[in-house]
Amino acid sequence: MKSTADKKRWQADYHATTEALETIRARNLAAMTDEQCLQIIETLNSFEQPWSERPNWSGLVEQQRLFHQRRKP
Repeated sequence: MKSTADKKRWQADYHATTEALETIRARNLAAMTDEQCLQIIETLNSFEQPWSERPNWSGLVEQQRLFHQRRKP
């Protein structure tokens, strides 16, 4: 089992690395032009139909159907 000092050192390293990565990410995002953002967005693929709200549907019936379907041999 690791000592408390090792765990604290690991946590400190992890925290420092996370902060450094967030700083780099923020700089990269701030440096992007609108055109670059649009190009990235256009390359994203959606493999499913977009979500559409159905105010009269909670999803519970569909969920139960899926659960019961899975139980069938």
